[in-house]
Amino acid sequence: MGIVLCLALLLVNEAMAQQTGATVTNSSWSTKNASTPQSRNDSRGTITTVSLNAEQQNSKWKAYVGNVSSTFVLDDSGGYSIYQWTMDSFSGQVYITRNNSISWAGVTCAGLGDKSYEDTVINHNSTRADSVNRTFVAQTHKAFTVGSTAISQNTCYSTATWKNDTAQVLSTAIPFQEVLLTDGNDMIYTTFVEDNMLGYKPESNGVTYDFQAIVPDDGIGSNPLLTYFFYLELS
Repeated sequence: MGIVLCLALLLVNEAMAQQTGATVTNSSWSTKNASTPQSRNDSRGTITTVSLNAEQQNSKWKAYVGNVSSTFVLDDSGGYSIYQWTMDSFSGQVYITRNNSISWAGVTCAGLGDKSYEDTVINHNSTRADSVNRTFVAQTHKAFTVGSTAISQNTCYSTATWKNDTAQVLSTAIPFQEVLLTDGNDMIYTTFVEDNMLGYKPESNGVTYDFQAIVPDDGIGSNPLLTYFFYLELS
């Protein structure tokens, strides 16, 4: 399922190195239509060898794409503003996690054990191709900071979502990289703010996004859907 979002951020007191909960506005959502089956009409008394192929929607994952708007403000503890700046460009990270109270000072790269634990908690099989473990198998991403914590290049498990309906060749320079972080308890799916970049749709559509991300859902379809919280850190 693809979901288009618009995220708005209010940064308080400083314009850098601060994670803030994002206001999430849902503008649309979309999912794959079922394919039309093909048929054959073969002669009696024959043995026909066929190859079957189908693209099936993966109900164990969901995607979020969208745009980011930001106002930097000088506020007091009561939320009263003395000044504000509307930013026309910015960079930073989008953090998506199932915990609404992250210990940001302790955030680091997720390890093999964290991936395995995540799969177990959400009823994924770590040996399958669509597990968290095997989806985030590369370690190819740019360097960045979480607050004051530096995350070095190519140290976290990562992947990248598609551009122009095509898989990207992984490098530290491509857009829409996604990295696995943890605060020691919870997985944090992290992607980067790109500032109006052509995304997963064909370039001829001209649709741009500030971010793209995939997150897993519960692997048992009868279980409740997983809820995710969104944070932004912009500079």
